[in-house]
This record gives sequence, C-alpha cells and structure tokens, in this order.
Amino acid sequence: MELTTYNKMDSTSAVLGGEEQPSNAIRALSVENRKMARKVEVLQRFIDDTADMTARERVNSELDSAIEEEIDANEAVREVSLTLNETDRASLTAESGVKKVTIASPTHSEMSSVTLSSRFSKWSSSRALKNESHNTYCGRRNRKKLGETFESFDYDASDDSFMYNGQREKAVVEKENRRRNFFRWFYVVVIAFLVGAIAYWMTFAVGRIVYAKYDSVFSRLHKGDNLGAYLTYLAWVNGMIFPAALFVVWAPESAGSGIPQVKAFLNGNQVPGILRMQTLIAKVLGITLCVSSGMPAGREGPMVHTGAILSAGFARGYSDYIPCLPAMYQGFDNPKDRRDFVSMGAAAGVAAAFNAPIGGILFSLEEVSSFWSPSLTWQSFICAIVAAYTVNLFMSVALEGNFNDDGLVLFSPKGEEDASAVYVWWEIFMFILIAILGGLVGSAYVWVNEHITMWRKKVWKGKHPMWRVFEACGVVSLIMTALYFLPVAFDCVEEPHFDDASHHTGFHGLNTVRYTCAEGFYNQMATLSLTPQETTILQLYSRETAGFFSISVLITFTAAYFVCAVTAYGLAVPAGLFIPSMMIGASMGRLVGELLYLWQPDVVDPGLYALVGASAVLGGITRMTISLTVIMVEVSNDINFLLPIMLALAVSKLVGDQFTHSLYDVHMDLANIPYLEPDPPQVFEALSAESIMARDVVMLGAEATVEAIEAALETKHNAFPVVDVGQAGLNRFFCGMITRAHLDLLLIKSREESRLNKTVDLTVSMDPTPFIVQSQLSLRRVLRLFRGMGLRHLCVVDARQRVVGIITRKDFINAPLTVDKAMNDARFVKSTRVAMNRMARSSRIKGANANAPLQLKRSNSFVGIL
Repeated sequence: MELTTYNKMDSTSAVLGGEEQPSNAIRALSVENRKMARKVEVLQRFIDDTADMTARERVNSELDSAIEEEIDANEAVREVSLTLNETDRASLTAESGVKKVTIASPTHSEMSSVTLSSRFSKWSSSRALKNESHNTYCGRRNRKKLGETFESFDYDASDDSFMYNGQREKAVVEKENRRRNFFRWFYVVVIAFLVGAIAYWMTFAVGRIVYAKYDSVFSRLHKGDNLGAYLTYLAWVNGMIFPAALFVVWAPESAGSGIPQVKAFLNGNQVPGILRMQTLIAKVLGITLCVSSGMPAGREGPMVHTGAILSAGFARGYSDYIPCLPAMYQGFDNPKDRRDFVSMGAAAGVAAAFNAPIGGILFSLEEVSSFWSPSLTWQSFICAIVAAYTVNLFMSVALEGNFNDDGLVLFSPKGEEDASAVYVWWEIFMFILIAILGGLVGSAYVWVNEHITMWRKKVWKGKHPMWRVFEACGVVSLIMTALYFLPVAFDCVEEPHFDDASHHTGFHGLNTVRYTCAEGFYNQMATLSLTPQETTILQLYSRETAGFFSISVLITFTAAYFVCAVTAYGLAVPAGLFIPSMMIGASMGRLVGELLYLWQPDVVDPGLYALVGASAVLGGITRMTISLTVIMVEVSNDINFLLPIMLALAVSKLVGDQFTHSLYDVHMDLANIPYLEPDPPQVFEALSAESIMARDVVMLGAEATVEAIEAALETKHNAFPVVDVGQAGLNRFFCGMITRAHLDLLLIKSREESRLNKTVDLTVSMDPTPFIVQSQLSLRRVLRLFRGMGLRHLCVVDARQRVVGIITRKDFINAPLTVDKAMNDARFVKSTRVAMNRMARSSRIKGANANAPLQLKRSNSFVGIL
C-alpha cells in the first residue's frame, strides 16, 4: 500500500534513479509526439500571420487533425506507461508537460504509476486583469505567499456513516436539542452580562486613574512647579504604558485592537492564541492602562476582542489556562457553534462600549462576520441588549439609583427640546466637502500606518520582545510630551459664557483647562490635549459654542493628533482605533464649521460639523457604512442628522477606496492572514477549478493498511480523499473524505486489535457526501461555494469522478501569484497560443488570433488567451 503523490517532471525528461534510461517504446512515441507538436506550431503560425481568410479556413481543418494527432500521441504515451512494470517505470523518460502520478492500491504493495498528459490542463490569465487580481487577493506588495502559517476551520459538519446507523433514538436527539437550546440562551445572557460588567469596570477604573493623574499634575502646575508637573505627568504615563507593554510580551495576541484577528477568525482562519484566557486578562488590564495614560487609544475595539474571547470560552465549555474552573456544557465545542458565539460576543462588545445595541449587531454583521443566519440575528439582538443594559444598570447604582442611559461614549445634547440638529440646503455641499476630506485623511492614515508597521516588523524581527516594550514607552513618552507642551505656543483667553450651550456637565462636561493661565482664563489647546479623549470629543461636538476654539488651535491640534495617532497605532500595547479617529475627524469638522460660522453665523453650528467630520474620518479609515451610521446616530441621540451622517460615510468610503483598503484589511494583509473576500476579482470568472488546484494530493484507498494511514498522518494535511482504486489498483474514483482526527481514532483502534498487517475499512468513518466540484467549474463559483459553506478543503474531480486535485484557502489567496508565474513561463505561453485557435473554433468565435485584443475565455479543458 502506497500513498498517492503527484510529482512534476522536467520539461524534457523525467530523470529517475540518477540517470536517463528511457524505454524504447516511450522514446518512439515521444519522438512522434514532438513531430505533432511542431506541426501544430507551424500551422498555428501560418494562421496567425496570414490575412487571407480563405487560406486560414483551408488550414483550419488540417490544424484540427494535427491537434487530434498530438493528443493521440500523448494518450499513447499514457497507455504504454500503464503496461510497464515497476523497473521499467523507474527509468521512464516522459515528454514535455507530462506529470507522473503514483496511486495507492490497498491490494498491491507495489506502486502503480499513471502518466497523465497535461498539455491542455494548464491555465492562464490576461495582462490586463493581472493588476486587479493582485490588488484584491495578494496585497499591494511582492511578498511571500499568504497563509503559510495559518490553518483553516471546517464549518461544514462531516456526515460520516455513524449518522445513518440508527444507533440514536429520536427521543434522545430531541432531549439533547432541548438541552442545547437551554444552554445556548443561558450562555447568551451570561456572556452579555460579563461583557457589560467588564465595560463598566474599565470605565470606572479609567475615570479614577485619570482623575488622580490630572489632579496631581495640575496641582503642581498651578503652584508654579512646571518641571515637577511635567515629571509627574511623564511618570504617570510611563507607569501605565510599561506594564501594558509587559502584558503584550506575556500575551502577544493582546496587542492592538483585536478586530483584524477576530475578523480573520470569523472568516475561517485559525489565528493562534487570540481566544485564550491569557489574552483576555492582558487585553482588559492593558487597555485600561493605555486609555488612562492619555495616549491616542480607544477601548471600543478591544471590547470587541474581549466579547469574542468570553464567547469562545463559554462555547468551548472548559479552560486549559485555569484548570480549576468546573467544566460546563461542551455541546458547542465545534467550529460552527464557536463561530456563532464569537459573532455574538463581538456585537455585545460594541453595544457595551457605545451603548448602541443595534449598532453592535450591525457592526458584527457588516464588519467582522463572514457567516450569518436569522437565528444568529435573534441571539445577537438579545446579547447586545443585555450587554447595554448591564452597563446602564451599574451606572445607575453609581448614580444612586437614577437609571442612566448615557453609556460610555455618548455625545448627545442635554438642552432644550429644539436643540436637535437643523441645517439648510447649501450645507449639504459642505457635508460632502467634509466627507471628501475625511476619505483623504483616512486613506493617508492607512497608508502611513501601513508603512510604519512594515518598518517596525523589519526592525524588530528576530529581536527580544523587550525591545518592543522600550519602543512603546519611548514613543508614547514623546507623544505625550508633545501634547503636554503644545499649549505653550498659544495664549490664554478669557473663559466664555454660553447661556444656550447644549452640553454635558461633570466628568464629560465642557470643562476648560487653565494650564498656566490665571483664574478666569483658559488655554484652548490644553482644553483639547490635556483632557480625557471622550471629553475632548464632547467639547468639539458641543452645540451653540462657536468660537470656543480658535481656527489656529484646531488646525494645529488636527495635524498634531493625526501624527500622534498614526504613530501610536501598531505599538506593542492594546489600543483601539475608534476614539482617536473620531477625535481627528471631530477636530477637522469643527475647523470647517468655525470657518463657515464666520460667513453665516446665524445658520452654521460648528458642533454639527464636528459630528459629520468624526463620521467621515472614521468611515475613511474603517470603510464601514451601515453599522457606523447607526452607531453615530445612537451615540449622538439625534435622528435628524441621519442623512448627513449617511452622506458623509458613503462619500468618504468612495474616496478612500480609490487609494487604499481599510486599516483592518491592511493589517490582516501585513500578518499574511489568508482572508477570503466576499467579492472575488474579475479574473476568477475566466479561470476554472483546475487552474489553482493542488495536484499533489495524498489519497487513501477505501481499505487502507495501517502503514499507509501512518504515512498519511506524517503529512501536514488535515483531510484525505478516499478513492476506489479498482482491482488493478490504477483508478482513483472518488468515494469520500476522511479527516486526520478520524484516522487517528481508526489507528488507535487498529493497534488495540493488533491488526497491524491487516487493512482498515475507511468507509465506516469517512464523509461519503462532502462538497466536490468538477475541474472545469468557474473559479468564481468555486469560491462562492467554498466561502459560503465555510469549507476547509474542496476536492476536485474530473468528468468520470476521478480525483484530480484539491483546493484549500491558500490556493485562492495565492492564485494571482500562480497567474504571474504562468504568464512568465515561455513554454506555457507557447502551448497556450497553440491551443488558442482550437478553443476559438470550438466556441464558434471567428477571427480570433494572436494579434487580437487579450480577453479571458474559459474552454472545456483550460483557460486560454483570446
């Protein structure tokens, strides 16, 4: 019993055993094959060069006959090779483009060889579509193949034979379903409550730390001890960034926001370590310290990661990190249920962070989830509501029983009922202008951060993780130093009195910062740079407060905070993206509003422009639309401004897509995560399944020996096609798929029964009805099936149901690289040109020749260039 392997041979001969010893029969057929190939080339060149249509039609029939003779020559090589014994085959010299296939036979110990002609099995792509495929699936740079270090999930449940043997009674199944439903809804409520509790604890801790930090700094500053105030400020910053960076050293997956990793996980990638308890602890404590330090970081993205970790833990039912925890119900410990729980947890995280339950559901649906169902909508709805109400419940306790619906980041006006947003018709064009600026700023943010991240990976590659800790402390110290001393460049102004101002009071209030000013005066820049981020956004969004910030202050703060935020994102600390992006956008929008206020003071309210600007920049960076619209409306509590927010997000996304991808997609690309986009590139429509399938398939017979199973398990593959090799052991008719886990169980059982020299029936444990595709199926349809069903591997068969290849996630991702390699292969281009007119004539396409415009077209056997 031998495993099936496919080995590509040299273009002129196959050298086996160290030297060429071709069989006479094969040599004669190879010579004939070369003659036919040259004849086809001559005829093809004549058709391509001549403009006489009559002559071309006369030669067409002769070319068809020549091509058929060439195919017959290749078939003759195959037929002769089938009759050779093992010794003869070891010295076989094959013709150009021939592949050698070694097939397993459960009844023969020797290898059987089959020689397959693949002259018309290669595929190609046009130069016109090569750039599009690169930009969509292979990134913007010539890097190594994606996905080499990531495995995939298989969300399609295996229908093995045990499901049909009738061993389980119907009553038992119904009882198990009732139990699953109970624990599912119980876990939904518990997960939502824990997410809400963690969100409130983070808010409470950040508020206490920030109050103590600024109280100690400003008390020294107001006493005239400027140096002592700065050193105190710097000590607070480094005292929080250093342990936060150490948490990342302890749990590297806790760095950043976590949204790209969660998005990749829900797409079907096994990203190691992102859902561990260790990552949860480092994430919660690290983001609390980072936000408290004042660095450009938000806790909204990390809350999504936190909800995902909690949900995955409950779905699993036990913890390896804390073994003392009692085991829970483990009926959801499978990829599909774990995926649904993680989607619910992501929705709960956004709902708790923004007090936006509907926005949380839409965020999970639009941004992070690749698979959705109506039942998941209902479960996520309950999870998001419970999470949001849990936060409000804890806040109401803190407010002595007054139920609070302000959430964690709410910028709603607290004034008269007529303080809602109103605007006139010409302001719509101003909103479009802000949206265009937001798309440009967002694209610039993504581009700059992408190159900074690439530089960091190059510099710190192979070095001790503590260097990343020192980098985080150093960079954040520089950022906070710049924000601390920036107010020195601006004069003190008298505190204004806005009788009709619509804003919050207290911790989230419109509070001025004196800095070094006297009583009754304040520093406008310090009011922006030395206050909590949520307070800064609220002050920029405050209504009826025109002139509170000067134009020069807004210009300087927007530029400075952009540089600080784009540099900070990507450090080895937990850090979110939402709040820094909103601060940049709110400052930019407020700037435009203040400029327009000088022109139309009776109409323009700069606070409304700040809301549009925050939406535009955040949309330009993340490229979200529907979910971000609902989130911004929920946090602003102003439904009258729905249309300007929608307009800003739509325009900013259109502008941003012209330059870069979203920041989350860029960071997945930088991490070499094989993410499958929902919309494949146009080139996939012209390619077929055989274009990208892997031909080195490891197969097993329906009855395999223990030795063959052990050899299969030594490979890195997760599943193996089970084939019927027939009595001669030369066939490979598809029977089903069997996973590595099933082979492990069968191997253990065989060893217990001492059947080492006997065969094992794989049909008992294999999946007899997996998804398979024909080799000529359009690659776009193959991708839709693969992604829609959440597959890990897809077997490819020919018209006779013989296994010819297998497709995995990495084959889709690396398809454009294969296109480039094929287009640069002169032999491949020649063979494609030879077959081009044959395909054109078979499709009744007249006038096709090598000088015609390049256009992709699929044939029955390959993809050629027309």
